[in-house]
Amino acid sequence: MNAPHLPARQFGGWHNVGALTFVQFAASGFVYFAYSAIFPAMVEALDWNRGSASIAHSIALVIFGICYPLTGYLIHRVGAKRTFTIGLTVMLVGLLPIATIMTELWQWIILWGFVVGLGFSLTGPVVSQTILMAWFVKRRATTIGIVMTGGAVGGAVSQPVLAEIIRQTGNWQSGWVTAIGMTILALTALRFVINQPGEVSQFADNINAGDPNHATASAQKYGGIYRTTHDWKIREVFRTRAVYMLLLVSIGHLAALFFLLNHGILFLTDGGMNAVSAATVIGLTILGSGVARVPAGWLGDKYALRGLVFASALLMLLGLLGFWQLDGFFLSALSAMTLGAGYGALLVLNPIIIGNYFGEKAFPIVNASFAPVLLPFAGAAPVAGGYIYEATGSYNLAFTIIAAALVISVIGAFLLTPPAPPAPIPSQAA
Repeated sequence: MNAPHLPARQFGGWHNVGALTFVQFAASGFVYFAYSAIFPAMVEALDWNRGSASIAHSIALVIFGICYPLTGYLIHRVGAKRTFTIGLTVMLVGLLPIATIMTELWQWIILWGFVVGLGFSLTGPVVSQTILMAWFVKRRATTIGIVMTGGAVGGAVSQPVLAEIIRQTGNWQSGWVTAIGMTILALTALRFVINQPGEVSQFADNINAGDPNHATASAQKYGGIYRTTHDWKIREVFRTRAVYMLLLVSIGHLAALFFLLNHGILFLTDGGMNAVSAATVIGLTILGSGVARVPAGWLGDKYALRGLVFASALLMLLGLLGFWQLDGFFLSALSAMTLGAGYGALLVLNPIIIGNYFGEKAFPIVNASFAPVLLPFAGAAPVAGGYIYEATGSYNLAFTIIAAALVISVIGAFLLTPPAPPAPIPSQAA
């Protein structure tokens, strides 16, 4: 795939930031997050059991994790841009029959769980992050925050928009038709993305390695932030405490949001809130996530990550408790935005902490190793929440479990100190 032509002196990194931000807005915002707005209407119209219908989303999350190593392989073999293109195409293959001919629960499970789930994996955050890491070093966390904000803003916009489209048309299929249109727009925007600076004779950070000022610029990049100089091997990474603390942080982080996206609207409407207001609250969760991402990236480029991760996990816990216990649109919205802000910050900080603690070479390997471990835990949250509701008539037990997971995340963040590189093996005397 040919790289777009760039006029002289235009730095392609910022072209990528703009294009990838829109791709995330369209595809992530109106497909991944669209599920939260369309799922309740589907369950009601098709008279499905909430727990059984939630199996599809849990499978999608498991497929996301299982197939993430495939994503890494494709990035290595064909490049991140083509991997992204394949993923968006797979999404379309799943969405078209969902919007047109799907009527049975088993069809929903196959199409959303397996087909669209594979599309999620092939368009996962590591794809955009790989492109950004090639183009940026000094502003890496900031640019990742900007691009990941695109999906959050799209998700925040999609919730009330899709709820209103469904209300106006009287059918849930119209929501998925909208998602299809946005996916096509994402594919169009992706044509303007450039994989590597070398494809257009440019350099990361727009700094030529042969420039005598390059060494000075490089020396000033990191300030006082911890960044490993050790070339970590994967077997060394998984002997550190830090990697397991980060796993604990991530399990609660993901499970809480996936549970809320799947059952948040149902929880609020069960309590008497109308569907559009409930969708707006969930949209504000996603908006809170988006608003936090750029500041989190900016802070992550300047300050120690451990304290930022701890504060973000604590925000999620406080937001979840407020969402569960407080009544009324305003308090629910405030709690949702608080939880979302913590989630959005962690979404940016977690990959940066992997890169800073274990190095750029280990980054994709650690990410590929994390996903199959994390997402089955997170994927259990939607279906478990649904079955808990069906068995007890309430979400209280589900909220208790998710809150406990977030308490563990807060503890894990507190213990997330930088790992010490392994001691070198002494050489044997001759």
